[in-house]
Amino acid sequence: MDKVIDKLSPYNIFTNLFPGVIYCFVATKFFGLSLIQDDLVVAAFLYYFCGMVISRVSSVVVEPLMKKTGFVTYADYSDYVAASAADKLIEQLLETSNSYRSVVALALCLVGTGAWTAAVATWPKFGAFNYYILLIALLVLFSLAFRKQTQYITKRVTLHKEKSGMAP
Repeated sequence: MDKVIDKLSPYNIFTNLFPGVIYCFVATKFFGLSLIQDDLVVAAFLYYFCGMVISRVSSVVVEPLMKKTGFVTYADYSDYVAASAADKLIEQLLETSNSYRSVVALALCLVGTGAWTAAVATWPKFGAFNYYILLIALLVLFSLAFRKQTQYITKRVTLHKEKSGMAP
């Protein structure tokens, strides 16, 4: 288990594990969910997965909403790549920014969890579809995250091709 944790980068700890641990603790205390685990291996994987979900909500829900409302603005991606190659501090600043965005998503997920548990308690028939709705939401969330990640990879490849003169 120590070897697995040692392989996690500080970035993964702060954007995945940290929000997952906080989410599970707060959801257990506030909403009576049983998310705190005694088995450390199960706990680590559960907390990391919950953190991954929060991080993906951060990326595919919070970020687009903040961009669309004008709350944040982003540099052009090719400008970002060029600037981050010249100034390594930009990558650290981006990681910090993403950590803050994950905390926003954490709060949003906790509000959603509270609303969800209240809805299930108020409308018992809603609870019958509870798991299906959750699984579909996870399917959509991770599909969108996959598409976004693939688009970043494609942009990086295109920039590399243009920079090396390989572009058609």
